[in-house]
Amino acid sequence: MAALANAPVLIQPEPGWIYNKSWDLSRIILSAGLVPMPFLIAWAAQRTGWISARQAIDVINILVAGLVGGPHLFSTVTVTFLDRSFRRSHPLYTWLSLIIPVVVIYLGIYQYTLLITFFFSWASLHVLHQIIYLSDCYRAKNARPDPLWSRLVDYGVILTGLYPIGMYKLAQRKFRVGGIVLPYPDWLQQLHLPEIAGVAFTLLMAAWVAKTIVESRQGRLSGPKTILIGITSAVSFCLPMGSNLDILFQGYNTWHSFQYLFLMWLINRLRYQRGEIDNPFVRSLAGRESMLPYYFCFLGATGVTVVITFIVRALTSLSADQSYFVVILSTLLMHYYFDHFLFTRTEYVL
Repeated sequence: MAALANAPVLIQPEPGWIYNKSWDLSRIILSAGLVPMPFLIAWAAQRTGWISARQAIDVINILVAGLVGGPHLFSTVTVTFLDRSFRRSHPLYTWLSLIIPVVVIYLGIYQYTLLITFFFSWASLHVLHQIIYLSDCYRAKNARPDPLWSRLVDYGVILTGLYPIGMYKLAQRKFRVGGIVLPYPDWLQQLHLPEIAGVAFTLLMAAWVAKTIVESRQGRLSGPKTILIGITSAVSFCLPMGSNLDILFQGYNTWHSFQYLFLMWLINRLRYQRGEIDNPFVRSLAGRESMLPYYFCFLGATGVTVVITFIVRALTSLSADQSYFVVILSTLLMHYYFDHFLFTRTEYVL
């Protein structure tokens, strides 16, 4: 009886949802309400005269990275480096990831602008790839499968919403990330990429709306997937309209990291129930009903990274921004690398 009393409650996903309606809405979909929070905090701090605009950016970057950004990227190791079966099944893919920190350190010292440009480009795709993965999870949970053309329309809407206004701001050289203005070569100006992105998004959105209406009438509409894509498209399109793009995109990062933390916790709980976790430490975290030990573990790892950043700043001639990004991107880009593989595995949530 005591053993039964201490056994973790089994997770029983609700049909059509990744976990269940209340969990999905609060952790995955409507958590989009977190997007404006960094901007509102920075705006309030500046309005009260507490800190300057530059200081507000630094504070927001530290808060987002410390509370959700760092923990979310470190949680990736639970299904990669810390999983013997993953390392055994994908040895080359696993060990090639160790090249990434070497490249980051080199670029951070000698080609910092190139590093930041590459990071921001990959970051935007990574955030959108997570939404695609979530839509695929809902698709896998739906009783009636979507045809290929329907999936392609969904993917197109997700991937293009960020770029009409985003590319325009980039072409105007108004994107400032990591202390630099992201470059936009003169030869790109002649390609009219913002206009092309705008036309592509408009056509895809029209097709998506028409498709959604047809699916609803035929009784095969996935409500959670549709809401997620609709909210994502609205956030992606409207976000670059603001002037302080550094802070605004930290809002997107906050939502993305929040989603990911809960998604990976759920995946590990499901893996635990299926007996798929072969690492004792990860098994001990996933076997708990509360997510807090899991979160605090990776919050601690984030703290270690912060200490390393201060050490790099103190012992080298790198600027504060360079020190931060050289350390953070060494692990963050590995996280991106592994997720582009993991985000093809909807079986994790089935």
